[in-house]
Amino acid sequence: WGELGLDACAHAPGKEPMKLQVGDEVYEKGLGHHANGEILVDLGGDCASFETSVGVQKQAQDQGSVIFKIRVDDEEVFDSGLMRESDPLKEIRIPVEGAFDLELIVEDGGDGITCDCANWINPVLTAASKEARARAERLRFDAAPYARMVTWDPERMDGARSNRVQEFARDEVFLESPVVYRGRGYEVPVWGEGTGCIGLQWAERRLLKKLAIHFSDRVDAPPADRIHVQYWAGESPWQGEWKPLEGAIEVEGPSIVLSWDAKDHPDLARKGTEKVRWIFPVSKQGSFVQQFDAWTQSHCETTDLRLEAAEGVTASTCEVLIYNGSIFPSNEIDPLQRILWRPSQPVLLRVLNTVPRPWKSDQTNLCFSFANGGCAVSVEDVKKNKSVFVRDAGIFVSLIDSEETLKSIDLATSGRRTILDQVRDAPDQTFNEAMEHVHNPIQDLGPMMLSLACDNRKFVAHRDGGIEFNRVDDLPGTIWGGQWKGSCWIRPSVRGLGEVTRRLDGGWTPLPVLAGEANGATYTQRTFVAPLGERRGESPWLFEKPLCVTEWRFENPTDSSVEVVFDLSFSVKDATPSLSPKEDKVWVEVEGKPLAFVRFGESSDLQVSNEGSTLSWRGDLDARSQIEIVCLTPGWEATPSELEEAPESDELANRTKEYWEGVLAPAMKVRIPDPFLENVIRASQVHCLLAARNDPSDGSIAAWIASDRYGPLESEAHSVILGMDRMGHEEFATRSLDYFIKQYNEAGYLTTGYTLMGTGWHLWTLAEHFDLRRNRAWLESVAPEVARVCEWISDQLEKTKRLDPSGRPLPEYGLMPPGVVADWNRFLYRFVFQAHYYAGLHDAAEALAEIGNSSASALLESASEFKSNILRAYRWSVARTPAFELRTGCWSSSDPSALYCFGPMGEVFPGEDGNRSWCYDVELGAHHLIPTGVIDPHSTEAEAMINHLEDFQFFQSGMGEYPRERNEADRFNLGGFAKVQPYYCRIADVYALRDEVKPFIRSYFNAIPTLLSREILSFWEHFHNIAAWNKTHETGWFLSQTRTMFLMERGGELWLAPFVTNNWLMDGMEVSIENAPTHFGPVDYRLISSVNQGFIDAIIEPPKRNPPESIVLRVRHPEGKPIKTVRVGDRDWKDFDREKETIRLTPGEKAIHVRVEY
Repeated sequence: WGELGLDACAHAPGKEPMKLQVGDEVYEKGLGHHANGEILVDLGGDCASFETSVGVQKQAQDQGSVIFKIRVDDEEVFDSGLMRESDPLKEIRIPVEGAFDLELIVEDGGDGITCDCANWINPVLTAASKEARARAERLRFDAAPYARMVTWDPERMDGARSNRVQEFARDEVFLESPVVYRGRGYEVPVWGEGTGCIGLQWAERRLLKKLAIHFSDRVDAPPADRIHVQYWAGESPWQGEWKPLEGAIEVEGPSIVLSWDAKDHPDLARKGTEKVRWIFPVSKQGSFVQQFDAWTQSHCETTDLRLEAAEGVTASTCEVLIYNGSIFPSNEIDPLQRILWRPSQPVLLRVLNTVPRPWKSDQTNLCFSFANGGCAVSVEDVKKNKSVFVRDAGIFVSLIDSEETLKSIDLATSGRRTILDQVRDAPDQTFNEAMEHVHNPIQDLGPMMLSLACDNRKFVAHRDGGIEFNRVDDLPGTIWGGQWKGSCWIRPSVRGLGEVTRRLDGGWTPLPVLAGEANGATYTQRTFVAPLGERRGESPWLFEKPLCVTEWRFENPTDSSVEVVFDLSFSVKDATPSLSPKEDKVWVEVEGKPLAFVRFGESSDLQVSNEGSTLSWRGDLDARSQIEIVCLTPGWEATPSELEEAPESDELANRTKEYWEGVLAPAMKVRIPDPFLENVIRASQVHCLLAARNDPSDGSIAAWIASDRYGPLESEAHSVILGMDRMGHEEFATRSLDYFIKQYNEAGYLTTGYTLMGTGWHLWTLAEHFDLRRNRAWLESVAPEVARVCEWISDQLEKTKRLDPSGRPLPEYGLMPPGVVADWNRFLYRFVFQAHYYAGLHDAAEALAEIGNSSASALLESASEFKSNILRAYRWSVARTPAFELRTGCWSSSDPSALYCFGPMGEVFPGEDGNRSWCYDVELGAHHLIPTGVIDPHSTEAEAMINHLEDFQFFQSGMGEYPRERNEADRFNLGGFAKVQPYYCRIADVYALRDEVKPFIRSYFNAIPTLLSREILSFWEHFHNIAAWNKTHETGWFLSQTRTMFLMERGGELWLAPFVTNNWLMDGMEVSIENAPTHFGPVDYRLISSVNQGFIDAIIEPPKRNPPESIVLRVRHPEGKPIKTVRVGDRDWKDFDREKETIRLTPGEKAIHVRVEY
């Protein structure tokens, strides 16, 4: 959280920091840190000792609780234990001679990160001897051989001039041009009036210490004072600027060496750079460079390895490439970068590799390439584990002196099981179990937005009873950084009120009820928005007069009187409300217009008074009596008579419930044996409608991704549209898509200010909408615009089609230009970005083909080529990114999330995006290639992705909740979901595509409690009430997964109850689905369990619009018993699968009656 404080406390960006203070003592020097965080100090072998004192920053409240830890070269040497603000400083002195890395770590105390400011007071490093520093310098790693030799326009100091929501100019995707070695060396390209520019560009940031350029001869070398060296500083190779790299230049014959003080270039020392360039005058005879040196903060060592292939490897040859190192085969003297290996014969190698460091840009990898794929192994992993066996690739790498052999490792790991294996064998997860183990009660808190469906007049009911609103309608859209605020407040105050509870009246309808006890009286508050007046235009949901109703009730259940003290205050920004009491009613006005109308009946002996903008009730409430106070707040410019004549609150509440029953009437109806989850499913649809706004100019719907902020983002809004569409809300989906279609810009893409990825996501959702509804007239009306956006995608793909100097496609050839996918502003060739664009282009083109659009054929061809290029780029990356370890003890091929990112995002880009860069391997990782149709869900690549998530990623410490230790202690309940924003991860959809029943059920149930408020049944954005409330992007994916649980399409097949838990089929239970939309038309079915009598019945009303080839029904016995026989109607039915628990049926016009006997 926040920014590191230099001689100051950690602080929010742009805010004035507090001074460093522990207890009553203020300190001038130190580092202000915040949990969870890590400071990495590059010792470089140059230091002898480290000393400091640690303590928790003193703040207004004693809430901070942290643990300080210190690691030296990856070995923990200090653990403070739990420390709080009241604890004194702890002094530390640690020897670090010969060490390269010092890690200063602070962790939260297990109670969240609130106020966890951790101070390292007076930190001091003592230098090592000159001899020790010189010895370390000789071992430095030279990264120059692993860069591309390129040139740039030396006059251009910036990068691409497009931002996160603009397309790349055609000439800015590649800002550099390759330089090829010819004859005398690399000929320095000349720009303008004799200015030469040549340099290095890496795939990753390098933490440089010293540079050298070696000319072919002294004549080629320019005078030292005419040389300018620059490094790239910025967010990515496309975002940033060139900065001068100033230091000491030494001339050694044809070689020029540049060194500098890290203090002069702190950003280079801390973040590194992807590129450096040398600029100097070139004579008419030209200038040639033999090579570059680029020494980094890493150091080198040699390691002896043995390579061996498993019996299943059939390739006759394998290219072995070393990245960030060199190979010394036994029969060679000079180091090599690659060798050709015959897998049938083990080989011994000596390699020069980098010493392991916390950052991974210099990590040494052995990259194995076969004709049909490849994998990579980190030398660091081999040294740490003695050996690495990548089972799916059949590659075994070990230290020469290791006792482990391929045969022994194969035997030792073959019987072990992954987390996925364990889940497959476990009983079904239950929702109750998930709620008990996963849910944090703090998630129950938070406000609730109220309105009519998709209305722009919003009211917010807070848990303290406050009502927040505006006197004007919301606009349909907003910038993605905005947040909803009300200018008006109604605030109740109850003397003696204890803890309150909250629930939704009716279980799911948006009438939140607060309840508590005050001085012996039962207190309740119910708030809702009622529909009054006529329907507005052609809208199915809007009424002319939305009325916010808040009722407070005090009931005395005792036989003696109780005291009631109740205040109701009104406030308006930049205005003062006036109160006009009259008998048992009070008018509240602002600038002569009604703001609210308060009415109350017999109040026993309670005295009513007003002072300023506050109404007060005081007195004793008689035994066995009650008082009701009702406040009516109009969402239109009401007249006094309209409010005075409004019905009683109970009638208004009944109207509101009927209204919402009617809104959900056309949708899919789910009846299950779990009434709480059933209510969550209903309420989730309501919450999507509550968050949405409308465009009054045309009735289109702005599907906001949260009630209070962000607005209708072009990306995340489409999970809302998809989830609602799949649950049967056709009108909502159509109008929401219409809203975005009219947002297409002149260039041909969609953005509302957040990303460009939303363009692909939108087209994908639009195509699914057409598949569900088959509304040709609608698609034909928007087809020209849809085709225009598809053509824009095809045009973008041409921008990256560049060949390398040897004529081979670059890895990014034919991909979408780099961009962002969420908050993190770094441009990358992310595979999730490519996946969404492919899905959008392909599926939209298929929809256009169905209506005979002339553009469809060319677009489908473009999509096919796009898919091939994504797969080529992904497999190229897999072959260069180190394998990861499974729970079995063997290893699996990697699943890189981005091109040119040869390792975990969190290690390649540590600390970025608010220390969330690691989650871009999870929530937005490569597994998105599966549900988008790029990678076969049953492939070994898909298996690797899933196992990486389940065995490792899902157990990492979450943002604000679920520390790793707790996750590891309860793997079944706390696994199966991502740990920053679970519903961005598509693991449940991947399991559905693979027909993995138990893993789907576990992931579906385990994700819900992480974000759910049990009181108002809405979802938060993050754990621990972090960020947006009623985050409908999350709700949309929940609804989509819910629909998948009950039905899904697989090509020409319709699957019913594919992932219904067998816990819902115990004797006497029933699962019922009505009016569920499918690609084939609406379907109904019921499962009725009579397992005590030995059977389960199913009644199916098949879809009739365009019947599927077959219906596959899954019926799972609660005790796991196999199917004995099946009858369909009065006929014995043989087409069933006992292992899969499925029955394949032939659809027709009539209802299908199935009895499954056990």
